[in-house]
Amino acid sequence: MGFLTFCYEQNLLANFDGAGVSLDTKCDATDSAMRSPSHRRRRSRSARKPRVSWFSNGSTPWPLLFWCGILYAIIGTILGSFAIPNWVWGVAVVGTVVQIVALAGPQALRRFRWLAANLLVLGSSLGAGFIAIALAIALNHAGTDQLNDISLNSVFWEVVRYGLVAVLLAAVAAGVTAALGDRLLRHFNQRQTMVILGVTALAGLGLGGIFGLLIYHS
Repeated sequence: MGFLTFCYEQNLLANFDGAGVSLDTKCDATDSAMRSPSHRRRRSRSARKPRVSWFSNGSTPWPLLFWCGILYAIIGTILGSFAIPNWVWGVAVVGTVVQIVALAGPQALRRFRWLAANLLVLGSSLGAGFIAIALAIALNHAGTDQLNDISLNSVFWEVVRYGLVAVLLAAVAAGVTAALGDRLLRHFNQRQTMVILGVTALAGLGLGGIFGLLIYHS
């Protein structure tokens, strides 16, 4: 009889423990269900996109940043070395900003549909065209001041030569800018990428312009 009483008490204890565990599980499930969808979205978003330092090791393509700054510094030096109208500088700045906003690299264009991607490519091409026009105007100020030495043939080939240099330099700068934008988008969002590109390109353009003005006035 004592043995049967002991077994009965053990059974009651086991049932009580199981009910407690089940109650705790239900409470946890209820608490999870009561959390708002926005709270769950914030947690999942933070889990998907860890914070990245702007200049952490491996996140910033320094060689491409360097060459992008150098190319725009060369463009600024050419523009500053000749007595060009102020609006030519405006054309070059607008072309640079358009290229930065377009971000027409393959990685960036993959996020858009066909029409939007082609419009971005068109915008980037227009930006490069603006820079080429500004460079061509500046380079054509490099001709001789001796009007007696000018012939129609020499003027034609001079315009062609300077135009090719302007187009080539603008195309290389556009390609490097697009490649740099793609590399930056691997680690940064679009706004951060545009800020880094803008600071690099416009700072190079400005510093090159200052250097060109020093050459012009020397």
